[in-house]
Parts: sequence; structure tokens; C-alpha cells
Amino acid sequence: MNDEDISLMKQNMSRFKNSCEELSNGKMSVTYDFITINEPLTSLSYDEENGYHAEGKDVKELIDKYLQKENYDHIFVCIKLGDNTHPNDIPVYDWIGLGGMDYLGIGFSNIRLPNSNKSYTYKYDVRINTFPEEVFIHEFLHSLERISKEYGYDRPALHDYEKYGYEDEKIVGLKKWYQDYMNSEIKTNSGNIGLNKEIYTLKPNNEENFRFTYTLNEFNEPQNIIEEIKMMITKAINNINSLSIMKEENSI
Repeated sequence: MNDEDISLMKQNMSRFKNSCEELSNGKMSVTYDFITINEPLTSLSYDEENGYHAEGKDVKELIDKYLQKENYDHIFVCIKLGDNTHPNDIPVYDWIGLGGMDYLGIGFSNIRLPNSNKSYTYKYDVRINTFPEEVFIHEFLHSLERISKEYGYDRPALHDYEKYGYEDEKIVGLKKWYQDYMNSEIKTNSGNIGLNKEIYTLKPNNEENFRFTYTLNEFNEPQNIIEEIKMMITKAINNINSLSIMKEENSI
């Protein structure tokens, strides 16, 4: 990760803080520490479904000293596994976020920066992406989804937005879905559903009451650069009138 990558992560954590309060209509608030770790990550986990990713055991030696000082509810591990300018990229799948994990009873997510520094995934731009903190919101909600399951509350699956008539919209992504999900305002024939408001008052799960098996929930990005170009053009085409900007987008 270079200085620009770190700056983007700081900006999106700040936006995550504000969006959590906004989207939950004040039901939750966020305080956080942003810690830049200079020691190298020397191991990664691997599975056939998600490829390489960081689990608790991979970052244990890097983060335990910080966990001893504070009582955290959630950990985001922000990593960049490759760079298109380097010939020896680590092969990764199409995910940019993995959630639903825990470490020492604390919610645990991976946030992956795309290999291309021209990606708009985490960059705010009124013409392309005004919700760059979406991956942080999505992965955090996987932890709330899991807590809901642990405590026996009914809730829709976070990935089932299309089932309830929501779309991944240009510019704002799934922001409307997340807002209704967090406020139990997803309309169905039998009434509104979503996260129970009690979830915001419960203590996070700990090692004693995590009853269900370890799961990975992924938030995907396009599988290859051609799909990424198509996605970005689709998002931008109705919002960018400048030919020079369009040429820049097509050159990614």
C-alpha cells in the first residue's frame, strides 16, 4: 500500500463513521482508531472459494498488542494483495471485502484495495461513485447479520437485495438497501423486515456464544479488467459529458 492507498482508507473510515449514524437513523454511532502497521504481513490464508485472504491467525502478531489496549467491537484489516504495475501479483479472486469472520470474539473483516490504482471503488466522485465506503458498510453488516442469527432474531440475508426489489444503482450502489436493512424497513407482504433494533443494544458476540460455524461472506468486484472497464463506463456514461474523461476511463 502506498500513501494514496492509506489516505483513501482513512477517508473511507471517516465516511463509514458518518454513514453508520446516517443510515441507521441514529441507532448506532462509531468511534474508531486507524492504525497503520509497517511490519510486513508474512502469511495469508487460502480457500478455493475466496482465494488468498487474511484471517486472524495471519495478523495475530501484528494486531494483538493494539487489542490489549482497547475494547474493540470490530476489526477491518485493509490490505492490497497486488499491483498491476508489478509482474508478480498475488492471484486474487473478485472479492474486495470478506466478512462474517471473528477474531477473539471480535467481528473481523478484510477490505482489499483493487490492484489497479485507477479503480474508483474507494474514490469519491460525484459522477461515478458517491458511496465509496460501501464495502466497509457491507462487511460490517455481515457481522450484525451474524449477531442477529446468534441471538435468534429473524433477518433477511444481506445478499438477498434483489429478492426484495432492490437494485445496485449507479453512483450510490446499494445504499437504499442498507438503510432499509438497518432500520427494518424492507417491505414485504407480511410487513417490514430487517435488523431488529435490539441488535444495536446487544453486546457483540464473544467466544462463548458464537455458536455457528465460521463463514466468509464476500463483496465482489468485477472478475477481470474488461468487466471493470464495462462497469465503470456503465456507471459513468449517464453522468460524464467530458470526452476527455471518457477517454481516461476507457484507458484503464
